[in-house]
Amino acid sequence: MGELIGALASWKLFLVVLLVFGLAPGLLLRIIVFAFHRDDPRRQELRGELFNVPRWERPVWVVEQLEVALVEGLGERIAWALTGRVTHRWTLRSGVDAHRAHPETFWIPDDVEKAALTPGAHVKLMFMMRDGWGERMWVRVDGVGRRRLVGYLNNEPVGIPRLDYGRKIRFTRDDIIDIDYSDGA
Repeated sequence: MGELIGALASWKLFLVVLLVFGLAPGLLLRIIVFAFHRDDPRRQELRGELFNVPRWERPVWVVEQLEVALVEGLGERIAWALTGRVTHRWTLRSGVDAHRAHPETFWIPDDVEKAALTPGAHVKLMFMMRDGWGERMWVRVDGVGRRRLVGYLNNEPVGIPRLDYGRKIRFTRDDIIDIDYSDGA
């Protein structure tokens, strides 16, 4: 009997109990919430509920939440990603290529204007779908690098799913078809 009590009180068993009932449920739950989309309220709810579950029930409760996250959260994110990248795929069309194809009718800013871009300027880009649908929309420049620029969409698309006002857009100077400095630079 003394050996059993000694084994139960051993430091190895204490570490296992501390890990299973203390550290592991919280860490695993923090990983589980990533299955849900960033704006999903269940992310915050799950974190809050963990501390309302009695400590001895937490490991089982967290495993139950893993099943929910895999079916509901991850399933929705996979469907969302596939429809955005496979079904409704959009790309940026090069303004330089369009100008080369139609130099008399398709004007673009010159390289000096494009090189002088600063954050705050608005540039117009051509967004194209696989089916040939396209829209020309304004993007507010937020960051300027040597090769790439970053901005935020300043229009609400009419016919391009999964592209919303305020979306971060990465583009090159060749993609630019017009520049408007009236709001900043």
